[in-house]
Amino acid sequence: MNDYSSTVLQTKCALDLHDLTKLSHQQHDSGIFKDALDSIAAAKKFGFSSKGIIEINKSFTHSEDEDPDKPGHLRRASYNPDDAIVIVTDPNKTAKGAYFAPEEVYLTDLDKIVNEYNSFNKTKKDAWRVFAKISKLQPFQDGNKRTALIAANSAHNTWITKNYLTLPFDGIDHIQFMLDLMRFYRATTKDQEEEMLDRMLATLPNDKEIQDHLNNLITEKGVNISNLKSKKIKNFYN
Repeated sequence: MNDYSSTVLQTKCALDLHDLTKLSHQQHDSGIFKDALDSIAAAKKFGFSSKGIIEINKSFTHSEDEDPDKPGHLRRASYNPDDAIVIVTDPNKTAKGAYFAPEEVYLTDLDKIVNEYNSFNKTKKDAWRVFAKISKLQPFQDGNKRTALIAANSAHNTWITKNYLTLPFDGIDHIQFMLDLMRFYRATTKDQEEEMLDRMLATLPNDKEIQDHLNNLITEKGVNISNLKSKKIKNFYN
């Protein structure tokens, strides 16, 4: 997300060698990279909770272009007009079909998402619902989808299972996923939300596709794999 464009292997090199120059677009990607590391650490520390979700967003401090002005701040448009969010869904950039996020976001709104997940069977679909619900709520000034994705992984405890929730790799599938997420925003009933959630899930890669994708990218030509500390190639998502 946010146009992070370094490859899987370049990201692995940056992690293993602690060297951000390994990222192909260092000036842009390094901030998002550091945001991700800090927010995952926060998610592990505080767990899947309202506080954990806030702490994830509060960790977004390294990317001037992509991060909120007030990290971790729940939006209150009545106090700050900059906290009002309208998401334009019309390709012609008109107000038709625009999604108006709630003007006031409270801790109880996050509690509701957390409690709903904990009351379900905690399946992968339930975790993706967490992603969609937080994204739709738009609780923070910026970084909401990144916050939602890390929170969903925290809910599903993928830090232990390694079965990480990941967005589509294929560009067309990624666009379709985001279009269906916008339709989730515009849904006015739970049934409509569930229909859009199912459409989002249909675009996600299966376990084999994830493994093939990562194994292909980890052997990118022109990089000496022997320079990495961890030389055994494993499937990152299983």
